[in-house]
Amino acid sequence: MTTIKAITRPNSEEVQDKLSELQIWFGNNTNLPEKIEPIVLLRFLKCMQYDIDKTKALIELNYNIRNRNPNLFIDRNMEDAMTAKGLKVSDLLILPGLTPERHKLLLFRMTDFDPNTRNSVEETKIFFMMADARFTSPDVEHKQASSTTADNAAAAESRTNLCPDDIAEGDVQIVDISGYTMRHLAHVSIFVLRVYMKFLQEAYPSQLRAIHIINCPSFLDRMMAMMKPFIREEVYQMINYHTEGMESLYQLVPKDMLPLEYGGKAGTIAELKAQGLQMLKEKTAYLSDAQHWRAAAQSKSRWSWF
Repeated sequence: MTTIKAITRPNSEEVQDKLSELQIWFGNNTNLPEKIEPIVLLRFLKCMQYDIDKTKALIELNYNIRNRNPNLFIDRNMEDAMTAKGLKVSDLLILPGLTPERHKLLLFRMTDFDPNTRNSVEETKIFFMMADARFTSPDVEHKQASSTTADNAAAAESRTNLCPDDIAEGDVQIVDISGYTMRHLAHVSIFVLRVYMKFLQEAYPSQLRAIHIINCPSFLDRMMAMMKPFIREEVYQMINYHTEGMESLYQLVPKDMLPLEYGGKAGTIAELKAQGLQMLKEKTAYLSDAQHWRAAAQSKSRWSWF
């Protein structure tokens, strides 16, 4: 989602009341899956500034698009040969910590520059697998609890009492397109691009705050001309092009939060990627559980978004 108005947050009790109302509504709505993680429900609610009706509309659109495109959002397994290949030829990193504006940084880059390794379906599938896995945990990294019984009980209670402050105020994407050529564009599926952009801009339970494109090629204008029909004007205005090195990026995102290879202190790309892959492994059962993704029933009158 891309609405960026200031959020007026209700108090803790009001948030819990809204979540309870949404949980009951979700469970009774046969056009939605059987299950949703409480923290995911909170993400939807916070994204829509705690407006119940808007939150319901966002949730319905999210699962509608998923069920319309199960090859991208539901039928997924990181052990699948094509998905495993996609994980090797690209890096999608969820960087630790939050910016001073409480935004989460995501970084994408190719690792194999052969255009024949590109696969729009798998790249889209992997992006939203990572997002769905990430959304089940707080964005704020809390200190490890000690091994005492009292501290473990306190940690368990904090996980039960969901806090909006544990969730980022939005996402910032950094896209490194070094190595891209016009031949790569020929491997982009227009259909998949359309679905990807619609979901990201209209159904994603986190507000998109900025997009930074680094290591831009000379044909950037032609690449963006192909994508612009699928990008809403307010999102297009969020795109920053960094054509002369990294200094302009450092002025907009904290340098220290970037991987070592980009001048930061967040760890090496290999370390960060290993952490992401471990997260996917730990969430494999969740990501492949149809009860979290497939609608319980699909009424034709309700499934008419496209």
